[in-house]
Amino acid sequence: MLDVPIVQLRYDAVPIFPLPSFAIFPHTMTRLHVFEPRYRLMTAEALASSRLVVLVGLSTGWEADYYGSPPTHTIGSLCKIINEERLEDGRYNLYVHCLARVQLTQVHRLMPYRVAAVQVLPDQPCDPEVLDETTARLLSTVRSLVVKLGDNGAPLGQILGSTRKPILLANRLAAVLAHEPLDRQKLLEDTNPLTRIERLADLAGDLLLRADFPEIDFGQVDLSVVN
Repeated sequence: MLDVPIVQLRYDAVPIFPLPSFAIFPHTMTRLHVFEPRYRLMTAEALASSRLVVLVGLSTGWEADYYGSPPTHTIGSLCKIINEERLEDGRYNLYVHCLARVQLTQVHRLMPYRVAAVQVLPDQPCDPEVLDETTARLLSTVRSLVVKLGDNGAPLGQILGSTRKPILLANRLAAVLAHEPLDRQKLLEDTNPLTRIERLADLAGDLLLRADFPEIDFGQVDLSVVN
């Protein structure tokens, strides 16, 4: 696995990889399959340079211009390709690590894909004691959810035991607790750790209170690195 570089505060030109209903949170990892010719080219050029790409969700109305320059959210994720597999037909399987939340400050239309100038958006500072108290509520609710899920809750329990760092834990939990694209995007855009963790506690509580058996999609988090 390649070393993750120290993140700069600003990057002048990073390729954009827009995806529907997608958000990845800082310090988490995911796998991608790249099949469109323009993004195969983007991947090849990224691998030959910094290995950096910006993953950003498509916004309302993207369907009308998907093969051109579909609208995207202005907040996305700066990611590094840490492993890749190039298939015989030119497609790629990628393994990416999200380095930081970023704002797209300027987008340039280059054929056949876009690049952007981005500004890193760090978390706001918060009182450590308040952070611990807020995280304790989240942990209590998620632990109850693990019990309710039974054997199916093992992956969630694995995430709980993966780190003692509240913000990192919140990011990992966000990947599985926030199902709706709008919820995921709002969590990504929120630079206040306290309000993010409070929202996650609410989402976990909603799952816990469901009369039916709650379903959780673990596909957005790579459990092989959560240990």
